[in-house]
Amino acid sequence: MDGKPLTSPFFRFGREPGGKYRFAARDLPDNMRVFGSGQIGGKARGLLYVINHLHRGGRLTDRDDLIGFPDSFVITTDVYDEFMTTNRVAEAVRARCAGDITTDELQARIVAGRFPSAARDALAEFIGAEHRPLAVRSSSLMEDSPDHSFAGIYLSEFLGNTGPDEHRLDRLIQSIKRVYASTFGRNARAYRKRHGLAWEREKMAVLIQNMIGSHYPHDLFYPLIGGVAFSLNFYPWSDRLRPEDGVVRLVVGVGTRAVGREYARVFSPVFPGLRPEGADTKTIIRYSQETVDVLDMNTGTLGQRKLPELDNPLLGEVCSVVTPDGTLYEPVSRLPAGARYVATFTRFITRSHVFPFTPLIRELLTGLERLFELPVDIEFAVNFPAGHAAPGPRFYLLQARPLGGRPEHRRIHIPDVPSDRILLSCNHVLGNGKHLEINHLVFVDPGTYRFDRAGAAARRVGEIDQELEGVPYVLIGPGRWGTTNPQLGVPVQYGEIAGARVIVEMATESFAPELSYGTHFYADMVASGVLYLPFREEGGDWFNRALLQRFSVVDNQDGVLHVYVESGLNAYADGAGKRGLIAVTGTGG
Repeated sequence: MDGKPLTSPFFRFGREPGGKYRFAARDLPDNMRVFGSGQIGGKARGLLYVINHLHRGGRLTDRDDLIGFPDSFVITTDVYDEFMTTNRVAEAVRARCAGDITTDELQARIVAGRFPSAARDALAEFIGAEHRPLAVRSSSLMEDSPDHSFAGIYLSEFLGNTGPDEHRLDRLIQSIKRVYASTFGRNARAYRKRHGLAWEREKMAVLIQNMIGSHYPHDLFYPLIGGVAFSLNFYPWSDRLRPEDGVVRLVVGVGTRAVGREYARVFSPVFPGLRPEGADTKTIIRYSQETVDVLDMNTGTLGQRKLPELDNPLLGEVCSVVTPDGTLYEPVSRLPAGARYVATFTRFITRSHVFPFTPLIRELLTGLERLFELPVDIEFAVNFPAGHAAPGPRFYLLQARPLGGRPEHRRIHIPDVPSDRILLSCNHVLGNGKHLEINHLVFVDPGTYRFDRAGAAARRVGEIDQELEGVPYVLIGPGRWGTTNPQLGVPVQYGEIAGARVIVEMATESFAPELSYGTHFYADMVASGVLYLPFREEGGDWFNRALLQRFSVVDNQDGVLHVYVESGLNAYADGAGKRGLIAVTGTGG
């Protein structure tokens, strides 16, 4: 994949000789409008690229009639430039860089800034004709570039869009300014610093879309289903799955929980019945979604509700029933007394009696990958319109971008390393990426790990995590990190290992539980950019205990060894080749 993103037709779409991306009004589809003469940003351009393909007679699936797109209004980057100049934001940014003001103060100044009058007038006209709930999304120049995706870095907001015109206009402009302010938030600043990007290079366009969903009881607005999908899966949880089979994450409600660290139904569109959790009923129930993100039309903001609070008869299409005694079954009528719903999506993804979702998403990922000439990731919603006379369910594509534009998804080169500098090598890697020059290592020895002392070991790991105060470290230990059963691994909570950048789960001859392939705890690690290396001694993986003993001991208590590696450790995970390596720095990078 190296070098290929630059040759993808997506990165040539709308590109001028000077390297800028501009689109004339005549080149836009009927459901997309633009204000300004600047650039529309990566997120808007990705969606326009797909719509343009279909409008020119292209196809993506055999079911394209089931695919829709939200209406879009784009505020281009020249409005952002005018806002920056008028409000002297650059001076405030430099003051933040010098430490004269805080990040919160900088963002507050931006949100309090005066919005350009011409853009305000255009938005007033837009809001006068648009009364549906709105999604306000970032669409920056750096988002989905060939080198950096900025995925999840910038802000998106949802608005109820109710009340008098002037009130709705003010709420919309405040949201746009908060998107502008997120350009200088902590996440964006850390991302740019990590990749050596100057803030002056970034410019923000804003993509305003009608929010996909329906109005349901209790004045709540949401799509029945939201989700994300990837045409390439570097984290297959079964030997039956190939990376090119792709992966989908589904949630009930707004898709914010599909992209974050929340419980979702994870499945492959090639083998939809193959669960990462396995077939254990208790595990399936435990890791199934019960909290839903919805737009509360009374407050006009995003809120959370438990599934029973939704009072939605359509839940039977995507949920399973849990009885008081822990039995799990598919609903056939109304929810029995004492039972509750959990979002399993079992019937929805394994059958097509309501909507042919799985064949559609499978064909769509293939069609988009062919169109972009790169692996892709998408965000989507499936809406079930309310009312008996309403049309059937419809799939809405909210975002499409090249997965190849993300550095963490490119082929990782593992350097040749002398064996005496290798700490660990493994051959069944699920993750993809690398972390360099990590000085701290936390190790729980599978050979001395005691089930009856597991709680003390877990708490000690958490104490070390706090002592390091965000300094990255490598974490190695027996079985499953985060299990509640100490016989399966160290029962830490997620917050007790938040600073770990590389996590190794070891299975040896004396300690061989099932590893955390595809569990939601593992998905949390992946969402954080953590490398996950499963280690299987019987599979030929190797751990260099002699090298470990040469490191400086910081602490050793409760069965937890904390060492300092002065020269640092480099960790690599080649998801395509399924190889992993941790070695002392100085071995390439």
